[in-house]
Amino acid sequence: MKTRVFITGALALASLATAANAFTVQNEDATAYKLSVKPKSGKAEIVDVKSRASFDLKCEKGCTLTLGGKALSVDGKTVKVMIKDGHLVAS
Repeated sequence: MKTRVFITGALALASLATAANAFTVQNEDATAYKLSVKPKSGKAEIVDVKSRASFDLKCEKGCTLTLGGKALSVDGKTVKVMIKDGHLVAS
């Protein structure tokens, strides 16, 4: 069930953007998280991130990711966002 929710959320986010800014989110922790993804021009979506899993997100004009009440803005230069010890880290 969780896999289906995760895939549905990822596909919904991917369909919001037709081109451009794609980056990878990689969870380095042994804990699963709920990540809020808000495109610069759109509504926020909650995405389930499994432990030690990664997936690609597309954001046409950039996004704001929120995890544990702390936000991280990503733009076209961001290639990878990792979750380490419950924190978002851009690389």
